[in-house]
Amino acid sequence: MKPMRHTSNRQQENGRANPHRGFSLIEMMVVLAIITIIMGSVFKAIDVTQRTSRSQQVKLDLTQQAREFVDQLTRDLRNAGYPTQRNMTSGVNDGASGYILGSPTDPHNAPGLIYIDNGSLWFAGNLDGTQDTAGTALVKIVRYDYVAAGPAEPNCPCLRRTEFKRSGGDPFTDASAPGGAPAQLEIQGVQNGTSAANAIFTVFDGGGNPLALPINFDSGSTIAGINSLQVVLTVQSPQKDSTGAYPVTTVVSSIGLNNCSEAMLGGETPPYCQ
Repeated sequence: MKPMRHTSNRQQENGRANPHRGFSLIEMMVVLAIITIIMGSVFKAIDVTQRTSRSQQVKLDLTQQAREFVDQLTRDLRNAGYPTQRNMTSGVNDGASGYILGSPTDPHNAPGLIYIDNGSLWFAGNLDGTQDTAGTALVKIVRYDYVAAGPAEPNCPCLRRTEFKRSGGDPFTDASAPGGAPAQLEIQGVQNGTSAANAIFTVFDGGGNPLALPINFDSGSTIAGINSLQVVLTVQSPQKDSTGAYPVTTVVSSIGLNNCSEAMLGGETPPYCQ
């Protein structure tokens, strides 16, 4: 009888593959390391995509808010000074309430543009076609004002819209006293409006020349000579984007005005009001 020979696994491997051989610990660690690297790259790409998407959504929302605010301003300004001087004859009774049309101090008249500065725009108009109890157009004053940040204004710098009924008298004095009327609308994070170099509002005469600000109703021919207005609103988001910066957007709008200001009553009328 021949003695039995014991063949090691290694010896068997030299001749043919061992079907019972598994992965070694080192091989398993290498595979896990590769999988970890691949999964890390995938998750990083997903995270970058999500952060970029969030950043784009923040910018989109910011632009939309600024655009809606400027659109509201444009709609308001279209009704400034309605009815215009061309629709009135000075000293004519309106036949309903005994008020005299054609007088800039009459509370039923909308004198149009009242005050303009780098960060402020005031005007009067019959914004929504409403009437008072006597059936006469209800004239309102609308103010857009830049408000700086401060202890009492934690949500600013901002641009606010305030609307209130006109009381009569000198239009500039009237608009200067809102009587505690609350702001109906505001956009926060406004970055311009503090100086002529970064103005929100710029006005031009009929020749396209910019006019020095501020200008108020009592300036007479100067405010009546305004032919167009440019709005530049730069707004910064309160949220950071994927780069760690605060997104900033700028909305620009140019508005041609039918500005036949009552400040010119009794004086020279600009050519485009004739």
